Amino acid sequence: MMKTFSQLHISLRIRMYLQFVTSLTSSAIIPYISVYFSSLIGTTITGVIVIIVILSGIIGALIGGYLSDRIGRRKMMIIAELGVGITYLVIAAFNSPWINLPYISAGLFMINLFFNGMFFPASTAMIHDLVLAEQRKFVFTAMYWLANLATALGTITGAFFFMDYHFYFFFSVGLVSIISSFITYLFIKESLMKRHDIRNAHTSKSTIWSNYQYVWKDQTFMLYLLSCLLIFSLENHLTNYIAIHLRDTMEDTILFGILPVNGINMVGILHAENTIFVVFCVGMVTWMMKKLSDYKQYFIGMCLFVVSYCILTYISSPVWLIIIMLFISIGELMYVPINQSILADLVNENYRSSYLALNGLIGQGQMILAGLAIAISSKLSALTMSLGLFSFGIVGLLLMGYVVKKETNSKKQVNITEII
Repeated sequence: MMKTFSQLHISLRIRMYLQFVTSLTSSAIIPYISVYFSSLIGTTITGVIVIIVILSGIIGALIGGYLSDRIGRRKMMIIAELGVGITYLVIAAFNSPWINLPYISAGLFMINLFFNGMFFPASTAMIHDLVLAEQRKFVFTAMYWLANLATALGTITGAFFFMDYHFYFFFSVGLVSIISSFITYLFIKESLMKRHDIRNAHTSKSTIWSNYQYVWKDQTFMLYLLSCLLIFSLENHLTNYIAIHLRDTMEDTILFGILPVNGINMVGILHAENTIFVVFCVGMVTWMMKKLSDYKQYFIGMCLFVVSYCILTYISSPVWLIIIMLFISIGELMYVPINQSILADLVNENYRSSYLALNGLIGQGQMILAGLAIAISSKLSALTMSLGLFSFGIVGLLLMGYVVKKETNSKKQVNITEII
């Protein structure tokens, strides 16, 4: 594994190190921001602010994706991380032991998420630029593992210390972001020009509207996004509809005879189980699946994920919940790295950041679907909800099957053309 890692492009290795550190520090803050602000300015205003901040991030991602395809990944990353770092330092100053200005801080978070949104498509595009086709599975598996480890460590740290030491957390994340920006400036080279010595004339003259209009006209990619939205939105139900379902249906019990749990506690246990399994069992699952082709592994993993999550939306037995989450975690480890490889094959290189910016917005779509599920759940039975979500997952799987088949046929045609 270390030999494979050492063969990666130096800029890619640095990005992986930096992404782990920045994810670790930000994970100690982001999950607790809403709780922190609601204690200062109330739940209703906090809810409105969260919506505005999310919209700011979406706008930032669309602008960042467009600019990254024009001026380069490296420049965009440096500008965006500096913006994130500086806003965090100012937020720290306004949430310090000496001064507390929550409304100004909320405005600064809007700017912060705008820069965060700009950073994501540029950073992701650079990784896709630099990783070779034969390295994709290793790189995307490693990055998925690192992201889960960073999130687990950061979330646990924030859970114990953020509310009492938020000033130091804001300051630390700001400092880490600025240092990361300088490391990018000093040691990472531009990947866009290396891949495109001769830029596409249309791309160089395009506006942001025509840029995304080109991506929207790519029907195969848009079907891929719709498929991902339908399938991956199931995960968002864990902290939304499933949490409410368990709160209302699961009786307080003693798990394994030692741990008292209720429905809300169970959601935390399932989250922890998923993270621990991903962090410690990724190598085992990779070894178990090595004889399967990538596409077989991909669809088996997705089917396992969809069916297991739909069962999770219906049952309320603690032991069975834990068993089903085990299958969900295995499914995730099977499909996630291959899904990133399929995404890399689908994007047009001249619009790579723009494609990845739209792909990054799937998360917001998942949140909307999760909210709709909560809104209608009071009017439907648990079985009807489970069957409805299962239908969403099946439609997503069928669409993904069509996309993969079309992309495979396209590759075969390209290979035949090259031979001729």
